[in-house]
Amino acid sequence: MRETKVCARPKGADFMPLKVTSIRTAPPFKLEVMFSDGIYGVFDAARLLEEPGSVSALRDRRYFAKVRLENGVPTWPNHFDISPQWLREEIESQGGLVLRETRRAR
Repeated sequence: MRETKVCARPKGADFMPLKVTSIRTAPPFKLEVMFSDGIYGVFDAARLLEEPGSVSALRDRRYFAKVRLENGVPTWPNHFDISPQWLREEIESQGGLVLRETRRAR
């Protein structure tokens, strides 16, 4: 018998996909992002840039700085993009998530 896993949501809860609402780069290869739920975070992309493939263009700091948001998704001119959910999980694993109010208090 095959087991099926179901991801339950509370009744009446609307599903709102997580989006990045603002983004900017910081040296050397960091992304400062604000998520649609008001959480702010800084992602250090250094490990990501060690991977082979389409990220190789991003190793140039000027090219890395060309990141733009397309429908709430960080995207570069070569069409490499980062899922907002993955980005959020990575920032959290790096200890870089901050509530918006905490960020303003600096």
